[in-house]
Amino acid sequence: GMEEATLNHRRVAESANPKTSRVKAKMKAKKPRTTPLWLYAIASLVFCAICFVAVDPLASESVPRVQQSPPRQATPAANRSGATVALVKLQQRRKDGTEQGLDRTLGYRVIQDLPHDSNAFTQGFEFLAGKFIESTGIKSSLREVDIQTGSVLKIHHLAKEHFGEGCTVLKGKIYQLTWQSKTCLVYDLETWEELNRFRYTTQGWGITNDGTHLIMSDGSHKLSFRDPATFDIIREVAVTDPGNRNQEVKLLNELEYVHGEVLANVWFVDKIARIDPHTGVVIGWINLQGLHPHRSRTARGEDVLNGIAYDKDRDRLWVTGKLWPSVFEIEVT
Repeated sequence: GMEEATLNHRRVAESANPKTSRVKAKMKAKKPRTTPLWLYAIASLVFCAICFVAVDPLASESVPRVQQSPPRQATPAANRSGATVALVKLQQRRKDGTEQGLDRTLGYRVIQDLPHDSNAFTQGFEFLAGKFIESTGIKSSLREVDIQTGSVLKIHHLAKEHFGEGCTVLKGKIYQLTWQSKTCLVYDLETWEELNRFRYTTQGWGITNDGTHLIMSDGSHKLSFRDPATFDIIREVAVTDPGNRNQEVKLLNELEYVHGEVLANVWFVDKIARIDPHTGVVIGWINLQGLHPHRSRTARGEDVLNGIAYDKDRDRLWVTGKLWPSVFEIEVT
């Protein structure tokens, strides 16, 4: 029809026009340009380099950078007021007779979270000359431990009949209790040569000293004060808590002597008892709940708080537990 005739006429006219024909021919002959793959690769590398330098200003340094794990929690030295300042203040209030109505339970603040052998069944813990002296059970041993790294610098393995318990250092000697073999092993502090053995009639749990006497716990509610030369009992005190209707505080475990008080772990309790060594009265508690929230599933509930060490010269306090991967330097609050 008319439309088809018009279309044929337009085609004839375009073919007759040389300019239109050349343009059509060029367009047909011209292939679409494609960007080479190597150009894409170079552009990608340049873009990545720009981003890396923008994000990391140290990228241009020649020293290779090693990815490090997140830093352990620490408090700057300038912000540290001393581990036991709050405890000493409470002691003074008690002496002044102004302690009435005060909360006798102290809290804590973590100063440092330090590594600890998670296979160590900690039973005794002591600070000495910039290192820890540690006594362990199960795979029973006496150890010298680096504070910052947790590395065992020196170790003495106990005979199979002994299960290691508390330990303390007094006048150039290390005293190490055993659990059911009822034997206290005495070593030379420098050489770790065994010097003596003392026998006792109870179980051995924790031990510390006040500079004169050894102070021992046996899992009961009693503390015995002993002669370090003979291990004879000088006196005993029964530990009771007036804040709990004067109930006996049993299962006293690892001990540490701090500012004239006996600090005592209580088995399966996340608190430390502050005990008056003259009367046995619990004058307060240090609540450490939540200190180690990620307990080990393989420990079957045995990874309890147990281990107190104190540096009296610099007023530093550390706590740990059985099979714990950490030693915590804390400040009492």
